[in-house]
Amino acid sequence: MRQRPLLLRQEHWLRTNGLPLVVPPLRRLRGIVPRTVPLLIALMFIATGLTIADAAVSDETVDLFELISRPVVLTTLIIAGVVALLGIPASIGYARAQNKLSARVQLWVGLGIIVFWLFGLSLIARLAQATQGLHMSVELRIGFLVLAALAGYYGAGSILGWAGRRSAREMTSTIPAIARILPLLILTVLLVFFTTELWALSAVMSKARMWMLSGFLSLMIVLIVLPTSFDLLDEVKDDDDCEPLLENTPFAGLRPHDSQLSSGERFNLVAVTAAVQFIQIAIFAVATFTVFALFGSLTLTNDLIAKWTGVPSEPLVILGVALPLEAHMFRVCVILALFSGISFAASMLQDSMYRSLFLDRVADEVRLNLAARNRYRATLTTEGQAPARWSALVDVD
Repeated sequence: MRQRPLLLRQEHWLRTNGLPLVVPPLRRLRGIVPRTVPLLIALMFIATGLTIADAAVSDETVDLFELISRPVVLTTLIIAGVVALLGIPASIGYARAQNKLSARVQLWVGLGIIVFWLFGLSLIARLAQATQGLHMSVELRIGFLVLAALAGYYGAGSILGWAGRRSAREMTSTIPAIARILPLLILTVLLVFFTTELWALSAVMSKARMWMLSGFLSLMIVLIVLPTSFDLLDEVKDDDDCEPLLENTPFAGLRPHDSQLSSGERFNLVAVTAAVQFIQIAIFAVATFTVFALFGSLTLTNDLIAKWTGVPSEPLVILGVALPLEAHMFRVCVILALFSGISFAASMLQDSMYRSLFLDRVADEVRLNLAARNRYRATLTTEGQAPARWSALVDVD
């Protein structure tokens, strides 16, 4: 296959690395149909599943507990559920497969899927006599098409794909580092785990207040991470020494074109920087929750929990399913995990060991992203593709 021009390879790299807003607005319209289609495919499978389910129950109302005696209806509903669930792998599979297609084929396939989304599903619903309202109306499908196009324009799929890949990669590097510091941090909050006041609080706190407390503690983490992300971005004054980081990228060997960041670029660069830190903190909080939940399950009895809380012990129930974890213990573990997450986020700023284990890698990624952006700007300028308003942002000596 013929190699794509340098500018397109650079834009592909930026999108793959979660930086779609670095691409100028007008150039983001290029390939908008192929970027819209993967999300539309997932929605199409869901809509098809809903249409099948609608046709299965359109003749009469069937009680949930009577489905066993109606095998045809039950089988059709199961098929509808399977079709809807296939939307995610089908979307991901097509997103990967279309990269091997030419731009013209991608466009025609995308337009065909859009036409089927707007008109084909209506024909299927009419032929299947779906009348119960489960299937998506054409007005709703038009709305979803607009949302999918906006997601493709702003690179939501690129960002989500990057976040998934980055989370998997962060797991392999963060977990060994967390294993080094988790025992020490657990010891500092272990006594809090046995504080009866905390258990009494978990008993009297309503679900709404528990959600509010969790949201407040999460907000505290955000307030720690965001200034750090801005500082990491502002610390990069010169990227002339970033050439080793740019190896095996379409930006290697190019001279940078330094200029002010636009608001969209700054938002995107700060967002991916903060996202990496949030992933690290989330992994640490989950590890802390798991340790305390296992420790509590092994050491605490239901009678002791009832004595500390002042109310009878009860299992944790989610969506009608009783889980093998005491409900009050779950709340205590969540609170401790979030507090530990706050402590972890603050330690990354103050402790040199935490910074070397976690934040230095993030700083290198910031330098790489900013260096790639500057060289992409240089390529745009060289090829005469830079927006006119950028001429006012160029630093002139």
